Amino acid sequence: MTDASVNPGGAITASSQEAADAGVHVLRAGGNAVDGAIAAALATCVADPSNAGLGGYGGFMLVKRRDEPALCIQFPLCAPSHASPEMLAREHPGSGPGCSSVPNVVGGLARAAREFATLPWATLVQPAIDLARNGVVANAPTRRALEACRGAAFVSECFVLHEQPAGRDTRLTFRQPALAATLESLAARGPAWFYEGPLGRAAQQAWPSATGNTMRDDWLRQEETVDAVVAPTLECDGLCISAAPLDLTGSACLFAMYTAASRIAARMDLTDGKAIAELAGAIASVWHYRFAVAPRNDFSKVDVAEWVDAALAHDRATPVLPDRSHTAHLNAVDAEGTMVALTFTHGHVPFGGRWAIPGSGVIMNAGMHNFTSSALVERHGRWFGVSNMTPTLAVDAEGSRFALGCPGARRIPSNIAIALAWHRLAGYGLQQAVSAGRIHAEDHMRVSCETTRLGPGRVEALRRRFPCVEDETGESYYGPLTAIRCASSGIELALDDRLFNGFGARA
Repeated sequence: MTDASVNPGGAITASSQEAADAGVHVLRAGGNAVDGAIAAALATCVADPSNAGLGGYGGFMLVKRRDEPALCIQFPLCAPSHASPEMLAREHPGSGPGCSSVPNVVGGLARAAREFATLPWATLVQPAIDLARNGVVANAPTRRALEACRGAAFVSECFVLHEQPAGRDTRLTFRQPALAATLESLAARGPAWFYEGPLGRAAQQAWPSATGNTMRDDWLRQEETVDAVVAPTLECDGLCISAAPLDLTGSACLFAMYTAASRIAARMDLTDGKAIAELAGAIASVWHYRFAVAPRNDFSKVDVAEWVDAALAHDRATPVLPDRSHTAHLNAVDAEGTMVALTFTHGHVPFGGRWAIPGSGVIMNAGMHNFTSSALVERHGRWFGVSNMTPTLAVDAEGSRFALGCPGARRIPSNIAIALAWHRLAGYGLQQAVSAGRIHAEDHMRVSCETTRLGPGRVEALRRRFPCVEDETGESYYGPLTAIRCASSGIELALDDRLFNGFGARA
């Protein structure tokens, strides 16, 4: 999977081969890393439809040019403008219009295109059109999600399914004719059409009548939910890590976890079982500090280093509410060395809200669930939901640059921090670091880990530290962690080899 040969043309990693190929197609056409990432993201909406889509929400895209600070295009989950925090905190329907917020994936990608892209918008959309029209072979998450949603109305509305024998198994392919037509209009008429045209009107008709005209107004005001900011950074042990905004994502937790790994590695071999157990304890402290101690999501008066120290000193043991979310992540690098990391989602379950805007093929999100138990952030007079999406860029002292990220709810920062630690602090190769055993803990009573990949010695050390040790499988991660390393020696791809494989392509 890993090839460190020199390749100046760039590369893409994604949750499907089709999305990676779409991004590389645009790179070969002369696009930069942002062009490639946008094309790959739109293709992901077609090829990985259970985890992301045009009806989803964001979402954070990090962009770093050589020798410049990392920037973040942020298009986070935004609540309806008429809703109060008390209204948002209620239980929302499990599916259907009542569980959905206004989608902003198209708006986020459009902002990135305006800020950074070099190719025409229609060129970036075309690979997704071709995939929707011609068909895609279902990846593992899509197969499982379609099976779980068998008989649901949105499946027959949006997909034309075809099964055929493939050795001992059956290969499932799917076409999306209605979505192809929507994408063709999106390419021809531009991103604003998505919000100002018939989609918004059709969605308004499907939404609960109690919202009146507010939801339609929110579609027309969608640009208010997208912003471009300087990405927060942490410098630790020769590595400068940039991630998404602290108050809206899991970035602060990522910073704290990597700091913990660095401090432990300064005292002992990070691959030792005792070190792994200590790191798991630090991860538990960080998550408990973030979500079980209020208010620990206000970063307006606290700098990163202060927050990290407080989180690592926290020692409570009260369980944190469970969390899960299906997201999609991709990375890109171009011939000039610009790197991109992007994460976005449909919501907490496969296919999000499990309903489609009539006639469009656009499956809508389940964003409202995120407001039920999560903290809220107020910006520009609107309420935004807090997620754990943590697309990450990093630069080491030797000048090597990294882009990495993954799905997996609160496991996202944990997985990224551990992969970086295995590579930078334990000396593993990048692919070895992505494949190495993972650990995750949200309180000091229970830890979950990949027992087979960690090995018996490390697992036994965890048993000495935690009353309960649970085995994790590939299903715990909802999708693949992928990474790109760009160095003077060339471009290296590292792709998850678990149940949900990562995919990559080179220009």
